[in-house]
Amino acid sequence: MPIAGFDWSATPLGALTSWPPTLRIAVDMVLMSPFPCALVWGPALTVIHNDAYQALLGGVVDHQGRAFDALWEHSWESMGATVFKVLQGQGSLIEDAPLSVHREGNAATAWVTGCFSPIRDDQGVVAGFLHALIETTGSVGASHEWRELAQSFEARLTQYLADPDHTWQLSPDVMLMLEADLSVRTANPAWHRLLGWGEATQLQVALPELFHPADRTEAQLALMALVQGRTAPPFEGRVRHSDGHYCWFRWTGSANQALPTLVGRDITEDRNAVQRLAEAAVRDSQRMEGVVKVAGGLAHEMNNVLSGVGSSLELLERRLAQGRMERVDDYVRMARECAQRAIGLTQNLLAFARSQPLSPNPLNINHLLQDAEPMLRQTLGAEMCLNMQLDVAPWPLQVDPDTLRNALLHLCSNARDACLGKGNLTIRTANERLAMPSEGEAALPPGDYVTLQIEDDGQGMSREDLARVFEPFFTTKSLGQGVGLGLPMVHGFVQQSGGQMWIESTIDQGARVVMMFPRYQGMLPERPARDVLPRQVRGERLLLVDDEENLRGLMKEALVDCGFEVCDVPDANSALGQFRHAGPFDLVITDIGLPGGFSGRQVAKALRMIEPEQKILFITGFTADPVEQALLDQPGTALMFKPFSLQKLVVQIQHMLQA
Repeated sequence: MPIAGFDWSATPLGALTSWPPTLRIAVDMVLMSPFPCALVWGPALTVIHNDAYQALLGGVVDHQGRAFDALWEHSWESMGATVFKVLQGQGSLIEDAPLSVHREGNAATAWVTGCFSPIRDDQGVVAGFLHALIETTGSVGASHEWRELAQSFEARLTQYLADPDHTWQLSPDVMLMLEADLSVRTANPAWHRLLGWGEATQLQVALPELFHPADRTEAQLALMALVQGRTAPPFEGRVRHSDGHYCWFRWTGSANQALPTLVGRDITEDRNAVQRLAEAAVRDSQRMEGVVKVAGGLAHEMNNVLSGVGSSLELLERRLAQGRMERVDDYVRMARECAQRAIGLTQNLLAFARSQPLSPNPLNINHLLQDAEPMLRQTLGAEMCLNMQLDVAPWPLQVDPDTLRNALLHLCSNARDACLGKGNLTIRTANERLAMPSEGEAALPPGDYVTLQIEDDGQGMSREDLARVFEPFFTTKSLGQGVGLGLPMVHGFVQQSGGQMWIESTIDQGARVVMMFPRYQGMLPERPARDVLPRQVRGERLLLVDDEENLRGLMKEALVDCGFEVCDVPDANSALGQFRHAGPFDLVITDIGLPGGFSGRQVAKALRMIEPEQKILFITGFTADPVEQALLDQPGTALMFKPFSLQKLVVQIQHMLQA
């Protein structure tokens, strides 16, 4: 019956005209819903439903105005707790519940999913709830049918597999029956699938002859016990595949049949996994030994560097106090050189550990070598002859150009020292295609590679030195002439770039360093023009965010000297406040690791919610994925790794502002 035509004065809700606004709004929602819905209101749980709700329940009795617990008395045992929870303000969902309904004049069972949602009055108190139903009889029935079919199929499959012949045919394990002379009488299909052998009758040898020589004695004793009717313990042994390699199996025998039966499970992959774990443990042990060496060498070198910095600054402070200016420039230069040594030491150590971040770019190796040639000749000196033998059309490769130039400097410096400053150095490039994987420690998969060779005619190296040449802090140079991180740095860089590196050398016959990089399959960008000097500073406004007070102060002073207007803050909250109230800023420079649980990455995202095109320069001392690549790919974004010179910072800022 329609709600307007029902006598509500006879229910706990009273006359329709006395209903509160909250109840009227809820009733309108129920009436407009296409789903079966009922509004249950007040302490008496009075039901107000739409036509779809009445149709779902069926029958000729009108349920309008009835108590909800009386309407659902047959289901109240399972539904009562849910109604109690919804009256406490907690919504619930009951899926695929059985419901007694009337269909075509007969009692029937339907399946429904019911949702119970609390409704609050003007005071925020739960005054009732919405009961919405969706009939799932069709899906539940289909699910039951599928379950019955699955159970029937499972029963038939179990019966099928119980047949021994089916087990023999379908078993993933090798199953053999043996003759008294230990030859194979018959074998199941897994014999061919796992070991490649054909019919057992085609074997010209007894089964023990197929076992690995190291496992043959144990296998023969176990097999002899089986053919003699005795129990043999399970054993593991390698069996020869038809193509000649060996596979590991765990064998179990039974002498209870007419013919002795042997079952073998392939455990080759399990054994290989154990072997890989053992090798990894050995590598970890060796790496820990290397860490100890690195720690000792690094402490020694850093102490030397810090002593140089400290002594230079101490003398500088003393001379300034005395008013003596004659050697001030020398002390500043020595402190700067020591600091540069510390920076180089850190970068080499990170490169050796493959933690130095790289910025790989597609490039032509010939172009890079031609651009670097003046620098290399200066490094080699006047008495070294540099010969460049470059492939006419080298394939492109994708590497970090700055790190590659640094690697070339290391290798040329080593060659100069090996030649005692006088000799010949040849640099070659070539394309090379590997049809098969290369062998040895520097193994490479098949593919296209660009080879870079650096060959000298110096003193060469012994076999013993070659074996240790990539160890950190190992050097053949005199004390004080080398740290022993150059070659490990280059080796780490090449491997991090997807390539391999090795050295070929003989005493008194020079050395050849070979580096192979994978070919880049994309297109090379146009060769950039020579660097153009950045434009003059025009008082651009910068926001500088860094929690290191001393460093922040030095950066601000240098930037102000260049003509920038700089606002500096120590943390993320201050940065957001300045950006809102003191902006706009032409560029934001932010450290990534900030105090207070709010990182530089989050600062950048928050600022770009306010100003989507804000230019941001990240600075950080972290090396392991400090910023998501998706963030760096956004226009107007750059990243600099500490430590860097103040001049380099200024140049980076000018380039970003000019872009």
